[in-house]
Amino acid sequence: MSARRSVKHRDAWIIAVLLWFTTAGITAFELVPASVLSVVVEDLGVTQTSVSWLVSVFILGMATVAIPAGLLLDRHDNRVIILISTFAFLGTTLVTAYLSVRNSFQLLVLIRFLAGTLNVIIWTASVNIVGTTFVRTRQGTGIGFLSTSIPGGFALTHLLTPSLAEIISWEWTFAVYGGLTALAGLGFWVFTRPFDVRTNVEVPSREDFMTVLQNRYVWGIGVLAFAAFSLNMFFNNWLPTYLVAEHQFSLTQSGAFAAVFPAIGMVARMVSGSISDRLLGGRRKPIVIGSFVVIAPIIVAIPLIGTVVLLLVALVIAGFVTQMGVALLLPYVREVVETEVAGTALSVLNLVGFLGAFSAPIVTGVLIEAAGGYGTAFAYATVLAVFGIGLSWLIPDVGPGRDMIEAEG
Repeated sequence: MSARRSVKHRDAWIIAVLLWFTTAGITAFELVPASVLSVVVEDLGVTQTSVSWLVSVFILGMATVAIPAGLLLDRHDNRVIILISTFAFLGTTLVTAYLSVRNSFQLLVLIRFLAGTLNVIIWTASVNIVGTTFVRTRQGTGIGFLSTSIPGGFALTHLLTPSLAEIISWEWTFAVYGGLTALAGLGFWVFTRPFDVRTNVEVPSREDFMTVLQNRYVWGIGVLAFAAFSLNMFFNNWLPTYLVAEHQFSLTQSGAFAAVFPAIGMVARMVSGSISDRLLGGRRKPIVIGSFVVIAPIIVAIPLIGTVVLLLVALVIAGFVTQMGVALLLPYVREVVETEVAGTALSVLNLVGFLGAFSAPIVTGVLIEAAGGYGTAFAYATVLAVFGIGLSWLIPDVGPGRDMIEAEG
């Protein structure tokens, strides 16, 4: 019996919610160093760029094993892998907290890299399962909801980490978010015991994998993810520090204000899937290209804004449109290949997209330190947005054109 027949619509939503908390905990863990950047810099005795490596190396870990993770998940039970990986992730968060207390920066970088490798496995498996348990006509909605866990986790860490740091110290907030991930992963395991949530029935062949890796549309959507993930990480990583440096916010105020960007993104990701599925007949391209078109002039305008109210409006719009496009890249890339190798296609997107997310904090950090300000960093973000406009214009749409895409791929 297929997973789509054994899992009812209500059950699919419960599964999506459990996996939402699983991945939100990981995302919150990922961005802890950026949420209390000045405190981490002082306690560890390193530069801001060095601290940014704690975020970037996590993403590097995701990129490094993205392709192997997809191959693994296309061949094995994703449900079992999620359970094992979430508890292994909890272990890395406990070690991260301990190493942070000991100021062991090099070992801290290494364990953050390992946590990133586990994250890409959990994330890809979660997308696979949600994409399978929801019917085809609602796949964008289900995956769109799951993807809100990324801005949701960012908002969670921006809001909670500064306060938690005052109670238990910033080092042990890592373990709090690891506990959330493991608890939700266990809940998913228990709830899905009666259901068939296999992501495929037939094991794909080597030729099937090679077809995916040679599909130019898969790689094209992956490059779009590079631009979109870079922009997302640019705002989430540097926004709190920018608000402190340029608008004289306190650390807590900047965290709350920066949380606006990912929080509004949660709404955008959910809405984008519903609009694409219900109003656009499953087409993804109009929303993807539209997100880049809107974000480009906003990026140019943000450094010129001097009032807090206008800055808040700009961040709300930027957060909304950016996340609308990012959410739809996940079903987009899965739909240009056959179902049994969807995990491999998603892993290509993860590889290229995570390289963008990995590079963004480092590149912008170097630009900020070299220029002594944020102007060049915002210029880099503008270039990414303009590039996204051009590439998304060239890639064919899904929906009615899917047969053509698969034939040419």
